[in-house]
Formats: sequence, C-alpha cells, structure tokens
Amino acid sequence: MERLNVGDKIWFAKCAWEPVKRVCPTCYGKLEVKLILGNGDAVVLPCDGCSRGYMPPEGVIHEYEYVVEPMLVTVTGMDIDINGDKESIRYRGGGYIYDAKDLFLTEKEAGLAALTKKQKLDNDQKTRAENIKHNVHKKFSWNASYHMREAKRKREDAERHDEKAKLCKERQK
Repeated sequence: MERLNVGDKIWFAKCAWEPVKRVCPTCYGKLEVKLILGNGDAVVLPCDGCSRGYMPPEGVIHEYEYVVEPMLVTVTGMDIDINGDKESIRYRGGGYIYDAKDLFLTEKEAGLAALTKKQKLDNDQKTRAENIKHNVHKKFSWNASYHMREAKRKREDAERHDEKAKLCKERQK
C-alpha cells in the first residue's frame, strides 16, 4: 500500500478484547427475582446477578470477547521510523496509533484481516497449554497435579450448582 496522507480515510482491521453486554441469566432483564421461602411465601428481591457491587441491577451482565469489525479511520498524523534500509510507518487517528500492516483500502479486506487476527488469537488460546511451563522452579508434575485438582473442583462446583438450580426450578412450580 502506498503512503497515506493526513486527512485520508482508511479501514482498520479491528480485533479487540472488549466488554459485551448480555441479558442477565438470573432475572432475564427484569431487574428482580422472586424467592419462594420454605413456608411458601414469596419475596421479590433486586437481582444480584446483574448488579455490580453497590450499584442497582442493570438487567445485563458484562462479559469480554473478541470484537471483530472493520473500522473507518481518518489519518491525523504519522510516525516514520527509518532504520538503515528499513522504513516503518505508523499512522495516528482518533487518539490511536495504527500499524500500516493493519490498514486496508476496502472494508472487505479489513474485515477479512480482522477475522484472521481473531482466528490466530483463538489458536493461541488453544495452544497456550503447550507453553504452560514458564516457571522453571516448578515441575511439570506440579502443573499437571494443579490442573487436574482444579478441573475436579470445578466439576464438583458445577454439579452442586446444577442441583441447586434444579431445586429452585422445582420450588417454582
């Protein structure tokens, strides 16, 4: 791609780890839940599933995921680094700095590049277990023991929570 000028509009291949709002799985956006007491009385309470700390319930929970989208950027400046025969250009726009390799002339090219970035990040997450050995003071057997123990604990937690959810559904009927 040829060098851009200040004021040019270009497409950025955005792939960022960002918060995403989802409907609360506890109150389903109603902001309150009904608790049936042992004697059959019902108490309506604010939902704690979608309230954050001391804030009132919002009806949504916040999760993080990779957001992939082409983004139109207006170039407001550029940084050029020359090192011998090599020249690297970074462009500024909207308060951010973009590498030239992440900028494209068309929205379609930027979208495809963003998807490629996401696939690489997903693959890195999957293969992270292979690169788990960073602390040379611990042995692989410790890592294996730790992860097996945590997996067992999480399975037991999941089973316990499934049973409690079944009880809640049965009492609701």
